[in-house]
Amino acid sequence: MNTTYFAEIILPLSLDGTFTYHLYEEDLQQIKVGQRVAVPFGTQKLYTGVVHSIHQNKPELYKTKAIHAFLDNEPLVTQTQIKFWEWMSNYYMCSLGDVFRNAFPSALKLESQTFVRLINAEFSAIDELNDYEFLVFEALKLRQIISVEEAALIVDEKSAIPTLKLLIDKGIICLDEKLSEKYTPKIDNYVKIHPDLKGNDQAFIAILDQLNKAPKQRETLLQLITLETQLQGKPLKVADFVKQGATNAVLKSLAEKGAVEIYQFQTSRVEGKEEETSEISQLTLKQNEALTQIKTQFVDKSTVLLHGVTSSGKTEIYLKLMEQVIAKGNKVLYLLPEISVTTQIVHRIKKHFGDKVGVYHSKFNQNERVELWQKTLNGDFDIIIGPRTALYLPFDNLGMIIVDEEHESSYKQMDVKPFFHARDMAMLLGGLMNAKVLLGSATPSAESYYNAINQKYGYVELNERFGNIKLPEIKIVDLKKAQKEKEITDDISHILRDEIVEQLKDKKQVILFQNRRGYAPIMECNTCGHTPECPNCDVSLTYHKFSNQLKCHYCGYVQAKPIRCPSCGSHELNTKGIGTEQIEHQVQAIFPEAKVRRMDVDAMRGKFAYEKLIEDFENHEIDILIGTQMITKGFDFGNVNFVGVIRADSLLNFPDFRAHEKAFQLLTQVSGRAGRRQEQGKVLIQSFQAEHQILQNVTTYSYAPTMKDILYERKEFLYPPFTRLINLRFKHKNKERLDKTAEQLVTLLKASFESRCLLGPEAPSIGRINNLYIADVMIKIRPNQSPQKVKDLIRQKIEQLHTISAFRSVRIDIDVDPV
Repeated sequence: MNTTYFAEIILPLSLDGTFTYHLYEEDLQQIKVGQRVAVPFGTQKLYTGVVHSIHQNKPELYKTKAIHAFLDNEPLVTQTQIKFWEWMSNYYMCSLGDVFRNAFPSALKLESQTFVRLINAEFSAIDELNDYEFLVFEALKLRQIISVEEAALIVDEKSAIPTLKLLIDKGIICLDEKLSEKYTPKIDNYVKIHPDLKGNDQAFIAILDQLNKAPKQRETLLQLITLETQLQGKPLKVADFVKQGATNAVLKSLAEKGAVEIYQFQTSRVEGKEEETSEISQLTLKQNEALTQIKTQFVDKSTVLLHGVTSSGKTEIYLKLMEQVIAKGNKVLYLLPEISVTTQIVHRIKKHFGDKVGVYHSKFNQNERVELWQKTLNGDFDIIIGPRTALYLPFDNLGMIIVDEEHESSYKQMDVKPFFHARDMAMLLGGLMNAKVLLGSATPSAESYYNAINQKYGYVELNERFGNIKLPEIKIVDLKKAQKEKEITDDISHILRDEIVEQLKDKKQVILFQNRRGYAPIMECNTCGHTPECPNCDVSLTYHKFSNQLKCHYCGYVQAKPIRCPSCGSHELNTKGIGTEQIEHQVQAIFPEAKVRRMDVDAMRGKFAYEKLIEDFENHEIDILIGTQMITKGFDFGNVNFVGVIRADSLLNFPDFRAHEKAFQLLTQVSGRAGRRQEQGKVLIQSFQAEHQILQNVTTYSYAPTMKDILYERKEFLYPPFTRLINLRFKHKNKERLDKTAEQLVTLLKASFESRCLLGPEAPSIGRINNLYIADVMIKIRPNQSPQKVKDLIRQKIEQLHTISAFRSVRIDIDVDPV
């Protein structure tokens, strides 16, 4: 074989670089950069890869293999995306395969160890199937689920993946995944006079005669006629009619006799509100000034920070900018920190831009992700709304990226490689695509604020609330004093209780914030002090009263609540600390008539759980909403005039150099949920440290002084934005080997760093998770050092470390710019 052309393929593997495969002449007719291909790797495995490049450089050290199959006629990945992936791989010190695996929808990545499942056993158009498709279909009818490897044995190895792709496209099979919950739309029952009676006096008189012996039914029918006349054609809900004296039993009887018709209609839980809140309003003078400043600063700066207080109308400014970008024929990417925020924003944006808005988030199943990927590639959307993973979509002609709530730590990916920060990658993507980047927040991160005041970014302030409404009045409740004077019931001070009573009396809704889920973080024996701990992690188990279980929030371990102490046998077991579940019980006990709901990870398990809860809240079906930091993120509820913070202390005492910054941001953001419409809101923050400077600054909205203090401390102790950080995390099941490996790497690095810039190895606050011991080493890169040279040095020293076989089994995760 005298082939002269080769293809570099990106595979979803944690191995550096791309992989070379030779091309035949017929391959050259169809191969394109960004196309999906099926290739062999290793002895038996097949993987889906993406064509990175085509060249004529024959590898000298190994024999190349051929591409098994081309899975698409056209590329699914753009060349800009490949550049973006390469930059991300280099910056975050992971393999290109790690980025590809995280970026590309799983449903587009068939592998030899993937399982496929039959979902349409009733498929009848057998004539449309080729021989290979028919064989796989018959095999699946017998076994329901098979692996790609087994499919390759049924047909020939080269045809397995293309055959499965054809069956997926026909809706006969799917990649094996858990079935997602379907969104239950809100279906209401409506009632009306039966259409056959309208305009038919004879039929109407006959019905009335029939009802002479049923006076209640006759009375209800006449009442319905009167109401229909008053409503002038508007539909009448059964529930509303029942409130006016009718009964469901009577209506059912009338329907059976043909006097009325009960019908169902799907309604949006927030539809009634959209007319009022979702339109792009005429901008106020201050908003217009901010919009003009942003556009002016975009002339010289590619990134602008919009620092607008809560409820200042930042979203209206975003909408105007979107309108102008789209008018020029460009696309917009709107990033949000979490999917919990998307519901309201999507309604507002779709109200103006209609079907040209695409939504992408982590609770979509794989097939939905594929559909959105392809629609983005085809340019079907003008606006894409989504969390950090939306950056991976195949954009074309991107004109602007908006990063809303840019300070949020949710923008940092911490569970799988690459450990990227969406705010920073938005700026990189903007640079690659010549798109402007707008960062928005009421409490910008220290890094963004520092870059803005040093003119690296443009900076625009909007310090007036929309409609000139005053910012909420914030007061601190001293819990030490409340306990001393017995002015507290459980964890609810009487000041907080009385304020909630007033709000409920005025038909207002209340938000309560407690930044810990579960019922109680610790269960303790009163006799011997024993605390149940997770067998896999160095952490106490959190008690969940609803399920009567002790759970580990790190590895998922669950056990039933013990009846007696496993250490001493005592029955005296007590809980310590408070979580949202406990607050829910306390609030329900104090306000038995109130409708109380929770918004935390435990309560938001379903695919559309966020939407359901937010719509219920907007529809005033919830009086008191208790939540973790989920409720701080950009929600706009018009009927909330009061917010209570149950315990602020845990935010202030967290062992992290960013603790005070995050505490100020969280408390200011949650306060901003109050009083967003007509009148000034109120906020009560309960704390045992009422005099703490951060809390005092929150009450006076002193953002600039807070940042001045934080930046001074950061400079003194060499933390961002004055240095860059790289965290090396070591993990191994054997603590002794872990410690030796970490110490050895620190020894290799010591010559290149001063002692203040090389910290560790140290165990983090939780030193063992999922039976793996953990050690951290932190490296600080000063402004006069080259980050790239430091990264190259780290790679080189890790390679040197791995020359000793005993150290290779220790996993080393490199986190660039940790949060």
